[in-house]
Amino acid sequence: MRVFKKSTLFIFLFIVPAFFICFSDLNITTAQESGAKKNISGTGGDKSKNTRKTTPSKKEKNAQAAPGKIKPQSADQISNKPGAAGILKSGELHFILTQHAVKIGDEKYSYAINSDKTLKAAAEINIRSITGINITQSYSLGPGGVPLTYSIKAIVMGDTQKIDCVFKDDEIKARVYKQDTIETVSLRAPQPIFLLDNTNANNYQHIIDAYSHKTGGVQTFNIFVPQKLLLSSLEVENRGFVKGSIAAKNAEFVEYRAVEKKYGLEIFIYSGNDGNVAAVIIPSQKFCIAIEGFKLDKTVRPLETKNYISGDYGVKETEMYFKTGDGLKLYSKLCIPQSLSPAGSERSKVPAALIIAGSGPTDHDGNSALIGAPINTLKDIAAHLAANGVASFRYDKRGVGDSEAAGDSPFSAYVSDSIDAYNFLSSRTEINSSEIYLIGHSEGAIIAMSAAAKLRKPGGLILMAAPFTPLDKLILEQVRYNLDYSVSVSSSNKHEFIKQLSDTIDQLKKGRTPKIKNSGSVPSMASLITSLTAQPEFTGEYLNISPAKIAAGIKIPVLLINAALDIQTPVSDFDQYCKLFEKNKIKFKKLLVNGVNHVFKPAKEKNDTRSYISDSRVSKEALNAIIAFINEHRNR
Repeated sequence: MRVFKKSTLFIFLFIVPAFFICFSDLNITTAQESGAKKNISGTGGDKSKNTRKTTPSKKEKNAQAAPGKIKPQSADQISNKPGAAGILKSGELHFILTQHAVKIGDEKYSYAINSDKTLKAAAEINIRSITGINITQSYSLGPGGVPLTYSIKAIVMGDTQKIDCVFKDDEIKARVYKQDTIETVSLRAPQPIFLLDNTNANNYQHIIDAYSHKTGGVQTFNIFVPQKLLLSSLEVENRGFVKGSIAAKNAEFVEYRAVEKKYGLEIFIYSGNDGNVAAVIIPSQKFCIAIEGFKLDKTVRPLETKNYISGDYGVKETEMYFKTGDGLKLYSKLCIPQSLSPAGSERSKVPAALIIAGSGPTDHDGNSALIGAPINTLKDIAAHLAANGVASFRYDKRGVGDSEAAGDSPFSAYVSDSIDAYNFLSSRTEINSSEIYLIGHSEGAIIAMSAAAKLRKPGGLILMAAPFTPLDKLILEQVRYNLDYSVSVSSSNKHEFIKQLSDTIDQLKKGRTPKIKNSGSVPSMASLITSLTAQPEFTGEYLNISPAKIAAGIKIPVLLINAALDIQTPVSDFDQYCKLFEKNKIKFKKLLVNGVNHVFKPAKEKNDTRSYISDSRVSKEALNAIIAFINEHRNR
């Protein structure tokens, strides 16, 4: 059942953490349903050569245990099975799973190396984000890391799913348990081959152990991803040492960059001085598996400066970091234009705009890790400003992109960060500190309005797609709208869910911890409640914010821009701001841009979700209005 339309989900980007998706979606049904119909060999392997379905015996059915917490075997239990050799070495490891710097689960891993050089291991992964997921994995490796057996059992929303694999020579035989059937799949696999399970950090250990440091450079490994029955390859390169810390103590790690070739997924692996994996990071997903206390110093990498010509200006774009009041280092880009004409060749101070990103994991360019493709709204705005002689400063919010994170932070912390960014910008010798404007998009507009009240009279406010409806009311409106169009949810379940959501919001607004009931009847909606409660500091404060009250206190000129096809902040919000500004006699100009969506790109209709990631640039009408507004209020 899908209740939310894709476009509607944008309104919740700031609270809904996308569940970790690497090579598979952890819903093993994807693999189970593929059978021989899909090309499950990937690169370097033959397609399935033998697929059959059988009805499982009573013994096999019992193997598919009822839902419940599965406890991993200890190293001793793993190795002391009939026929097992004596143990040479055994141990246990613990990893933390985070996404967007918020903990979503953990992994407990135990292993034993036997006297015949075989390794047996088991891992239990518990993921508590969105829906509870319990995964148990076990595998055995022969000498040299060659896989012998692999098994995964997952309990997802009460549904038990299981795959067993046996490796022999160049063949992998997999048994996929699906409801009352067992599907057998046979794959031809290039040798040597390595297991790569997206939730098991120790699979990466075997790969970096096999990496030849003497040879160096980019090395290719054949991999098997069991959940998707996928054969592919992984290119791995040792990139040298990077600085960081373990439990607040300085440390160095070896950084490996890996690229999975079938889907192009980029993965970074970090090992400590002992050669053991300390962390696995997937930047595009903002996902990390790491030992407790692991932290990278992202600010030590070389920062780049680019020089280019745009219109009549030479532009210098510099990467940099600025520090927040609570000590975080936030990544940013400063664009400074200088006239190329002889009359303007003498260096002079220029006006500037601080550009503030919208909700969720949206970076300095206006791109979200949840979308998976570039949008570049803020990048386009910065480029247009530079081409018209206006400097700009844009940054990755805390916990986003290359900025440092502080876990669950209240909304007021994001406002404070924008004030710190403004002060940093105004301190630059190239900038005319009396001509700095605030540009906020979507949630960034609320941040900009909040910051303006605490700053020493900025030049003006530019509000793009600014939400007017308080978030608590907006969430309920959106959910009711989507439930009304759902035919698979009963009226009683709809009513019960709305009641629980309303109660959850009320409790969060009061600073209390809500009691979460089972909402399995509306699973896609239940994820919303879980997401709200996962960030209590942020949501508890944000749910109490009234954009109307903030806007009523504005003392500087405003440019209000909205998109006619915006489904996140509709035209009715635009109209409400206009009425409020007129009533409070706030000086403002308004622009409603026809034919564009929430990110001000051309769209065919409101539900044209593909328009967000189109190659189109931001509306010239909107960009020109920004420049006209800045020029009108300069030197006043």
